[in-house]
Amino acid sequence: MSYTIKITKDKREAGKIIQQIEKLFGNSPFVSVYEDETGLSDDMEQELERRYQQVLKNPFEGKSWDEVKNGLLNR
Repeated sequence: MSYTIKITKDKREAGKIIQQIEKLFGNSPFVSVYEDETGLSDDMEQELERRYQQVLKNPFEGKSWDEVKNGLLNR
């Protein structure tokens, strides 16, 4: 069985927590600490969040996925 503990980089205490885990377990074969790779830069994540907030504020602006998809398929 595998467990995941997520510590977001925005939290002030994240670095301290990681250090404590590494001190407790060192190079233990059953505990791994690694950074989760999203594949998105901070700028990309911020842009996606900005767009998401825009949709929440203006839900009737723009096109639905079905409209976009149909437009692409009917080219």
